[in-house]
Amino acid sequence: MAKKPADRNPPGRPARSDPQAESARAPRSPVTDPGDTLAALPAALLEELWQWHPASDRLEMPAGVLALTGYTRAEFGLTVADALRHVAPQDRDSLRERLQSAILSQAPAFAAEFKLIGKQGRHAWLAVRAAIERAEDGTPVRVSGTWADVTARVEAEEERDRLFNVSMDLLAVGGFDGFLQQVNPAWVRVLGWSRDDLMGSPIIEFIHPGDQDLMKAAFRALAEDHSVAELATRFRCRDGTHRWLSWSSFPLPDRRLVFSVVRDITEQKDAERRLLEYQDRLRALSAQLAVVEERERRQLAVAIHDSLAQQLFAARAKVTLLRYPEKVGDLGQIVDEAIGILDDSMREARSLSFELYPPILHETGLEAALSWLARQWGERTGIECTLFCEDGGEQLDPGEDGRALAYQCVRELLANVAKHAGATAVRIAMLGENGRLVVSVADNGRGVEADPEATAGGGSEPPVGFGLFSIRERLRAAGGSFRLHSRPGAGCRVEFAIPLPGADLPAPDA
Repeated sequence: MAKKPADRNPPGRPARSDPQAESARAPRSPVTDPGDTLAALPAALLEELWQWHPASDRLEMPAGVLALTGYTRAEFGLTVADALRHVAPQDRDSLRERLQSAILSQAPAFAAEFKLIGKQGRHAWLAVRAAIERAEDGTPVRVSGTWADVTARVEAEEERDRLFNVSMDLLAVGGFDGFLQQVNPAWVRVLGWSRDDLMGSPIIEFIHPGDQDLMKAAFRALAEDHSVAELATRFRCRDGTHRWLSWSSFPLPDRRLVFSVVRDITEQKDAERRLLEYQDRLRALSAQLAVVEERERRQLAVAIHDSLAQQLFAARAKVTLLRYPEKVGDLGQIVDEAIGILDDSMREARSLSFELYPPILHETGLEAALSWLARQWGERTGIECTLFCEDGGEQLDPGEDGRALAYQCVRELLANVAKHAGATAVRIAMLGENGRLVVSVADNGRGVEADPEATAGGGSEPPVGFGLFSIRERLRAAGGSFRLHSRPGAGCRVEFAIPLPGADLPAPDA
């Protein structure tokens, strides 16, 4: 992996030179008469120069600096030690050390930048440069130079750096060579790499192989002075996973730099993927519902043909015999047999209608309908099925549509238990909670493995399956919720809730 030394300078700020190193490289001429140099300067300029006489430790600060601080000359002080008291604590030691180093190293010049604290909390950033005049033996005679108020520039840089560091977006400065030269802390937080890791290798090495051609094309566009907007690529994290990043990059060809604003769009991409999967499931559900409807119509047709139709045919045959009384020995017996066949037909018709939509659901209520369903289902399957209701009556009445929805959901859940659970007992429970009718169907069967990708709101949603998916979507359409609690070998409990009319409901949790 190619490596490149990282540039530690903030974005856009040129590297600061070392004034002492510069001064060490400059030629030095001994000063035989220190007064000659300053005497040649205009009087106005002399008033704005600062001077320090090392032998007497006398410091002369110009009026402009004193005006920035708000101090008089006496208040400011007349020695270097006095002046250092007005320097910000974080700059004081380094300024003292640099001045001493310049004096001891025989450097001909001195330069520094520091924060100066004035009266009532006022402050200013000063940039000072000075020449160090020495005697023939190298002893410093006078340090004198200029000063500049660079407060506006430094504060602008600090504000830029502050925004750079606290930005939630990933901000970067890179070069046309494909290396990042500066990254803000968001890169480390989002991706896990250190700054050295990110700036020590070409960007392309972090890009998912399937997206590298897109990134290379973006590099070519930037080299041709074209901006790149919202380029989505997968970026490798330190833990080996990939996150989706959206790049908006702007080139500066004359400086061979690229500024990039990068957003983490992983959640957006995941949401898009889930939406597409959801749409696929809905399309498949629509097709499945058509198959189910066709199957139910066929089952109803078979039930009518094999049961009701045959019974009605037998009753008609019995009634036909009554036309020939001379051939029938006992007319009363024929009538009784016909009536018995008609009674069986009526019971069969009533059973079919109850299975589809029991009249008791409308006439008596949901509790009575579920009680009948539990009894009928238990007799048909041989599985013990009980109903528990916390509060009966109208307190748990979700309305006509809600009753029908709850009944159909329980009916389909019981059908799933009979087909897949291998259970010996089922318990149906109804209770009121937070303005909702809550119904649960729990069995002691083999259980199911919940789908981890469908987990939401701290609970598990059902695994992919058209039956449970259909129930969940119908409940959500009615403002309800659906949860599945299960683990392999420990049974399964499905819980759903339907809003009660007129209730002041909290937001659904699923």
